Amino acid sequence: MKISNIFVIVRDSLFAAKFQKEECNAFARMFELWNDAEFLEAFFEEHKQDLNAFWQHVTVQEAVIATMNEAILLERKLVAVAQTGLTDENETLSCLFRPLRNGTTKLEELERSKVRGSRRHSWLRIYAIRVDVNLFVVSGGAIKLTRTMNERSHLLTELEKLEFLRGYLGDAENNELEIFEMY
Repeated sequence: MKISNIFVIVRDSLFAAKFQKEECNAFARMFELWNDAEFLEAFFEEHKQDLNAFWQHVTVQEAVIATMNEAILLERKLVAVAQTGLTDENETLSCLFRPLRNGTTKLEELERSKVRGSRRHSWLRIYAIRVDVNLFVVSGGAIKLTRTMNERSHLLTELEKLEFLRGYLGDAENNELEIFEMY
């Protein structure tokens, strides 16, 4: 695993890693997938048992539509809060992102973080490293239909990417990151 670049999503606030084998940065990649009906249908068909275990009355088609609608709202909300957090310390990305492990109370340096979609029982997750109150670097995202991340390979991959990014950002040799602006 290797990070080739860090991309700016919102200047001085929200960034995304681009892993070498990926075609685009993690932020763009996950929202591209979450808006791809064919990808989502295949995903929910493959993970139909997981879908039925936690959301018994949701069909694959309903899950596809719900995911696409929620992804649009989540992307808008993340960008809006990232921008607002530049001038309003009461509404920062730290208001959205939570520590990866539930129940964690102590802030740690380069904290592994997650944000959920806006629905009550959302299965959308975005994973990032918190560098500061309103400064996060996204490592990826996933549809989480299980209780823990250790139960499915696509979630374990996201954990690996998150930990790799954390190590990368903490490495003094990487202090001079090559950062590219998207917008």
